[in-house]
Order: sequence, then structure tokens, then C-alpha cells
Amino acid sequence: MKKVRSIVIVLLFIAMLSGCDKRQGEGPAHRGIYHWKTTYDPSDWELQWMKKHKVDRLYVRLFDVEPGADNGYDDWSMVPVATTRFNQALPEDIDVVPVVYITVDAIRALEKSTDYCLSWRYAKMLVDRIESMMAAHWGGELREVQLDCDWTSSTRAIYFELCHEVKERLSEKNIILSGTLRLHQLNQVGPRGLLYEGELPFDRLLLMCYNTGRLQDLNTENSILDFNDVKPYLDRYHYYNLPNCDVAYPIYGWGVAFDEQGNFVKLINSHHLTPLPDSIERDMYVRKEWGRKDDIVKTQKALPELDSEHTTILFHLDSLNLANYRYEDIETFYSR
Repeated sequence: MKKVRSIVIVLLFIAMLSGCDKRQGEGPAHRGIYHWKTTYDPSDWELQWMKKHKVDRLYVRLFDVEPGADNGYDDWSMVPVATTRFNQALPEDIDVVPVVYITVDAIRALEKSTDYCLSWRYAKMLVDRIESMMAAHWGGELREVQLDCDWTSSTRAIYFELCHEVKERLSEKNIILSGTLRLHQLNQVGPRGLLYEGELPFDRLLLMCYNTGRLQDLNTENSILDFNDVKPYLDRYHYYNLPNCDVAYPIYGWGVAFDEQGNFVKLINSHHLTPLPDSIERDMYVRKEWGRKDDIVKTQKALPELDSEHTTILFHLDSLNLANYRYEDIETFYSR
């Protein structure tokens, strides 16, 4: 009997080890994708694409926040704009994470206010609006809220103050707060030891590995993602005092138009690159950019080991862009 019991214990131990190896080999715990349109109405092709690639988290932008009108007593420093219209209900068989984009101008407007309770009030309005919209369009249990802002060194303090207030409200409901982190913001987070533990007002961070280059510079090769732009930041990654991180990669493209003098003119939607629109003069130069597979894979390999619950997220859900990538490419991106 003892021998049989020993064999069972050994077999269970081997099974546990095999399970761990399998989980590590399969990449992230979760596969996510952003929806970044003002109308939520995914096509059947896009819904099938998510199922085919076993996407289990959908990050949906709900609205943006911009500065309001200065009307004296009725001054609204921050107001919601570009609210997403839902032509379909959000899927209930996957986790949905609402995302709100806050402009730097809105943060600057908030900073100018002399009302010391304003961050508290805006945090309440943000959380209430997010919960109201999700309740109207999704039947699942809200697990996470994400805030996105291209904050700078001068706006970091007031933005973090707002996020701390949002986090406090969400934590009362057992909802975590995640925040986006662009590569250039890593330097604002600071090396380990320079910032007090817990200063970052997020339970998780989302490291955005796209829009890494200087878009308006004629000499830039690919502003969406160029590993040469990413590598210096990732080489110092272990110095930063960061909580657990998710990571996002670009699966989109666009055209960057310049005039004869090399001055930036405008961005061209990838849907309009072939053929080029009539508004683009013959003497203009258009740099076509995409999230290239090689750059994404190199970036994946350069990242340190992420926690076992991290999510790999692709940006974003658009059939015309997704169709440019093979099934094998997408599976490679989701492998880490």
C-alpha cells in the first residue's frame, strides 16, 4: 500500500511539473485586443478572428476626457467627449476591460484649478460614468478599469493624484486599476529606489510597445515600432520600480505624408494607402509604416520575464489591418 501511495505522489508531482511547463510554453495567461473606434460594431469576421485566436480579454475605449469651457464658477476642467456608440452588446463570454483616454490638456486644466477637492470629484464622475456605460452594454462582472494618458514630467503629479482617487474608489468594489505606460515615460517613473514604494497609482501597468519613434521626422524609418528605438529602454527595464506589467504590440499601419521640404503634412489612414487619395499631391513623399513582425518579435525577446498572469494585447480590432497578418504571425505575437 505504501508503495502504491508513493507512486501516486510521484505521478502527481510529475503532472504538476508538466502543467507548469505547459503553461510557460503557451505564453501569457491571457490574450487581449484593443477596440479603439467610436462605434462598437465588430463584423462577423472580427468576432470569428477573436475566437480563432482564443482572445479572452477585450479592451474597449469608452470615451476621451478633454478640458471643458472656462465659464468662471461653472468651470469644468475635464469633460467626456467622443463617447463610443454601441451598436452591439459587448460579448459576455470574455473579460471586457473599459479604457478611458485622458488628454494632457485636461490634466493641465485640472492642475490650474484652486479647488483641492476637484480630483476627488472627477474621480467619482469617471468611475460612475464607466460603471453606468458598462452596466448598459455588458452583462459581465467588471474586474479591471484602465486609464490611458500621455502624461509628462510636469503633469505626472496631478495625473497620479487623480488616479489614486480613482484607484481608491475602484478598490472598494474589488476592481483593479491599470494604467498605460509609454516607453518615454519609463524615465519619468525613475530607477528603483528613487521613488517611494507605492507611488505609482496602479495595480498593473500596460507597457505600450508602439508609437516609439519620432513620427514627424523625415529620417525616421518606422515610428510605429522600430526595435532600435525600443532596445535602449528595455536594456534598463530592471532598474524601474514597476508593478506587474501587461504588454501591447501594434498590428496596424498608416501613411506619413511630407512635403517637398521634408515637413510633416498629415497622417493617412491605412485604409486609404492603396491607392493614395487625390488629396496627396504627386510631389509629396509618403512613408508607409506597419507594425512589422520582426520588430515585434525582437521586442518580445528583449522584454524580461513577465508575471504568470500577464496579458499580451494587440492594437487594435480592425479587419482591414488584421488581414495583413498571417494566422501564424498572430499566434507568434500571442506566444509571449
